[in-house]
Amino acid sequence: MFFYWLCWIIAWLPLKIFFPTKVVGKKNIPKKGKAILVCNHLTNLDPVLLDINFSRRPYVMAKAELFKNKIIGAALKSYGGIPVDRKNVGLSTIKTVLDLLKKEELLLIFPEGTRNKLDEEDMLAMKNGVAMFGLKSGAPIIPLWITRRPKLFRKTEIIIGNPFSLTEFQEQKLSKENLEIASKKITEKMYELRDGYKQKLEQKVFKKNKNIN
Repeated sequence: MFFYWLCWIIAWLPLKIFFPTKVVGKKNIPKKGKAILVCNHLTNLDPVLLDINFSRRPYVMAKAELFKNKIIGAALKSYGGIPVDRKNVGLSTIKTVLDLLKKEELLLIFPEGTRNKLDEEDMLAMKNGVAMFGLKSGAPIIPLWITRRPKLFRKTEIIIGNPFSLTEFQEQKLSKENLEIASKKITEKMYELRDGYKQKLEQKVFKKNKNIN
């Protein structure tokens, strides 16, 4: 825990200066209790930018390749990183995640499974892991949207939506088909955030142009 806070303190000021970030809807993250945060994934900085802007430490699922280096791996684990094989999620990883949620922890997942290097406004196909964890744990799911790729001295916004549940699927069989339907609901909630942000941005531009004219 000491190493985590040391890294947090070291990273906080430079990231605030070089990658200014505005967070909208921070109140939607519970101060205590389990929850699964789901977010689009644009850069390697995403998990750190999210972490320094939250009042709670989230555990983060990250690709296993990042943990191969012993020093980097130890740092990531201290920072709350959970190694996951993206091609074949092992039972030990599933158990680790469910145990954390059982302990009322906060979990951050990038459901695309990898960075979207091409399109800031769309998502890659969502994996079914979030739906499975949500159904097995009963944890509320909180959608997040990073509005654009973080760049030096360019302001980025992170939109945090309202928590929702997958209760309508919990009495159903945990089949691939039902997981895909539940995953579709999660995707729709994330796109609602994106579309709401774009609509407000368009309204702001419209009002500005109207005042100029």
